[in-house]
Order: sequence, then C-alpha cells, then structure tokens
Amino acid sequence: MAFEFSDSNWRSPGIYPILDWDFCKKKNLDFYSIPELWLSHSDLVPFLQIRAKTLNESELVRSLEILRTRYPEARWILNDHWRLAAQAGCFGAHLGKEDFESLKKSEKDELAESGLFLGTSSHTLEEVSSLDSTLWNYVGLGPVFATENKDDAKSAIGIEILKKITAVAPVPVTLIGGIQVSNLDSVLDAGPFLLSSISMACLEKEFIGAVRKIRDGNR
Repeated sequence: MAFEFSDSNWRSPGIYPILDWDFCKKKNLDFYSIPELWLSHSDLVPFLQIRAKTLNESELVRSLEILRTRYPEARWILNDHWRLAAQAGCFGAHLGKEDFESLKKSEKDELAESGLFLGTSSHTLEEVSSLDSTLWNYVGLGPVFATENKDDAKSAIGIEILKKITAVAPVPVTLIGGIQVSNLDSVLDAGPFLLSSISMACLEKEFIGAVRKIRDGNR
C-alpha cells in the first residue's frame, strides 16, 4: 500500500526542494547546510528530496546518515534508491517513469508494500491521467521550462498544459524543470502548485525570492 495522502503532506502553493549533490558541487555550495534554510520555512516546504547521481551507494548511505542526524525533523525523499529509502527509514522515494517500468514484478510489489510516500515522473497529460493512485502519492510533471540540470531532460511542456492538469490528475502534482524566480509568476498564475526545483531551492537568493512571491500571492 502506498503512503496515505493527507493535506499535511502537501503544500499548494509551496516548494519541494531538491538537494542535488552534483549541482552543489558545481556551484561550490555546502550540501549539508542548505536544508537549514528550507526548514526555516517549513510552512511552505512539506518534504525534501535528496538527489545524488554520482555518489556510489556507500557514499550515499553516509550522506543520508549525516543529513538525517543533522535534520531529524525533515521528511526526506530519496531519488532513485527506493530500497535504501525504505531500509533507512526515509519518508519517501522518487522513481522516474522509465526506472519504474524497468523493475521486475517482484520489485514493483516490494515497492508497493514499502510504506514509503512515493512519487514518479510524467511528461504529458496522458501519462499523468493513467497513473495508479493506489501506488503513487504524487507525480512530478515537467520539464515546464528548459533545464540544464538533467542530461536526459525532455522537451519543455510549457505553461498552457498546467491549466488542464488538475482536471485529469488522479494524484497531487508537483511541477519541475527550469522553474526560477524570473518565470515564477507565470507558473503561479496557472494554479497553486507545489514547485519542485534544484537551482531555485539550492541558491539562497532564488529560494528567498520564491518564498516572497508565494507569500505575497497568498495575502
């Protein structure tokens, strides 16, 4: 059974930060200090994702231990490594559409019984509408705009699709891909979405700017 969804697990609008190891290394950012800023705005940040594509499993386990010890109140969602997420007692796991489809049936069954808050990725309305709501707790839709943070990024879906998504989505939707303070108004005009981001979250000036825009819109 997937983790039971409740309003306490979601913020609309809100920010779903992605703590990306490679982005932090590229920008010379302190990977372990960034979440402190996010958690100081916990009313807008329901959970945090750890994304570390270039770390091996032992390095990832160590990083996860450091983060969970330093921020015990945080709801950590681990990207890709769903079995490790379950073993480590994480709040959830995020698994890309293609990665999920490559799993064996026994692995899919194990994932479904993990008790994790589960998210996957979609790129079209059709993919979103066909999701199994008994398995997935949310879906990441994107990229909304062009992004440089994924080597295999799909073409940007644009803004217009966002006005249609809530009518067909069987699970809550978070938007991802190229979302920055400079284009945030156009996204917020389309609806009160939870916004998933690497750069807008990891760069302090961007994050504070996004928080300000969201709070101003809620007044």
